[in-house]
Amino acid sequence: MTTRIAVVHGSVRPTSAGAAVSDWVAAQSNLVEGVEAEVLHLTDFNLPFFVEELPPAIAMPKDPAGVAWNERLGSYDAVIFVTPEYDHSIPGSLKNAIDYLVPSVLEGKAIGMVGYSYQLGLRAIEHLRQVLGSFNSFVVGPHVALHIATDWTDGAFTPAAFHEGEVPAMVKAIVAATN
Repeated sequence: MTTRIAVVHGSVRPTSAGAAVSDWVAAQSNLVEGVEAEVLHLTDFNLPFFVEELPPAIAMPKDPAGVAWNERLGSYDAVIFVTPEYDHSIPGSLKNAIDYLVPSVLEGKAIGMVGYSYQLGLRAIEHLRQVLGSFNSFVVGPHVALHIATDWTDGAFTPAAFHEGEVPAMVKAIVAATN
């Protein structure tokens, strides 16, 4: 059985350091037998600021971008969110995208988290864990925390050697929780 995982790149900044992280997470995820991971860039969905009349817990969003986002993310078995840390939290673009989700999109799904910042993205990971608490999903214990000073060299993402195996360990926990 194949587990399809969406790797959600949570920043919409054109110069985001996370694009390379998301690609690395997907590549590392695909090393796990029986896993197919694909990066979803929020910029591809062009989600406007959430202003729906009814919350997604009551009705599917009417905005076509919101509908497309729900349908696409809902087609995966599990999700890994890759998030920078902005002001001790997740970026507004990621929170906005989550605000569009109907509960069934994440219901029963295993979720992994990867954070990055000068503080390892830990506060963003913890805030994201709180935000996702309103969904009936399972956030796996292993997460990946990357440091801008030690995992980037001259502006290029170069994860430190000790990160080897972290993504596959998280993905194995996701697969175990999914099956």
